[in-house]
Amino acid sequence: MANDKPNINLSLAALEAEVAKPEPFIVALKGGKRITFPDLYDLPADEAEAFFKDFEGSGQNDFTFLEKWLSKADFEAYKAAKIPLRVHGALIERVMNYYQQTVGKPGEDTASASS
Repeated sequence: MANDKPNINLSLAALEAEVAKPEPFIVALKGGKRITFPDLYDLPADEAEAFFKDFEGSGQNDFTFLEKWLSKADFEAYKAAKIPLRVHGALIERVMNYYQQTVGKPGEDTASASS
């Protein structure tokens, strides 16, 4: 039995090729400027879990997270746009919904997120 090799059921390379990767969420600001929200689900799992936990339950304002989430140039452009609070809230909700609908919530796949 020295020639027995363990069965490999799955490789990370195969899983990464199988998992859907959404396009980034891009917002057009006034004056032809655009900002890009990178995919939080593309972060290492431990960093993404910490980010979502902080985002959902810390009571910190959205701008703390936007500063972590967006590139420095995009964050500065977003602040400079002086977006009203109701539009800002709707935008953050749409961005989060986009990624949740595309790849599911953290720890869930898209099938379990829709049920």
